[in-house]
Amino acid sequence: MKTGKYPNTFYRVSVKAIIRNKKGEVLVVKEHGGPWSLPGGGIDHGETAEVALAREMYEELLVTESFTAMPKGIDQMFLESRDAYLLWVVYELSFDSLPIAQVGEDGDEAAYIDPRQFKDSVNRSERLVYRWCVDRAAAFE
Repeated sequence: MKTGKYPNTFYRVSVKAIIRNKKGEVLVVKEHGGPWSLPGGGIDHGETAEVALAREMYEELLVTESFTAMPKGIDQMFLESRDAYLLWVVYELSFDSLPIAQVGEDGDEAAYIDPRQFKDSVNRSERLVYRWCVDRAAAFE
């Protein structure tokens, strides 16, 4: 197991959201010039997962509508760029009215995209979109 500058028990915990439209496309976002990813981000100290999801949905996508969050699972990875471990807690979100693809202050681009196009991406976050939204068996490899 890779060791970083933090103790091996340290993980940055992030919540990620799967939001699907009726065509089966998934709402993805680009941040800070990076690749497509599921929207979401780090849980701040004292926040619940649901509060963090709501905050991240607003910061990245200007989503203010209430939603229901169904936990789907977790994914862990080592981020060379941060020399630390990251733990994703993935939720599927349901809305009474589907949010439009727009960006907030933390987003560069947002779109509903067929997640199958990310299967062979060179970017880890895009492959994770595929794994979580299409090939759940691969999500646990």
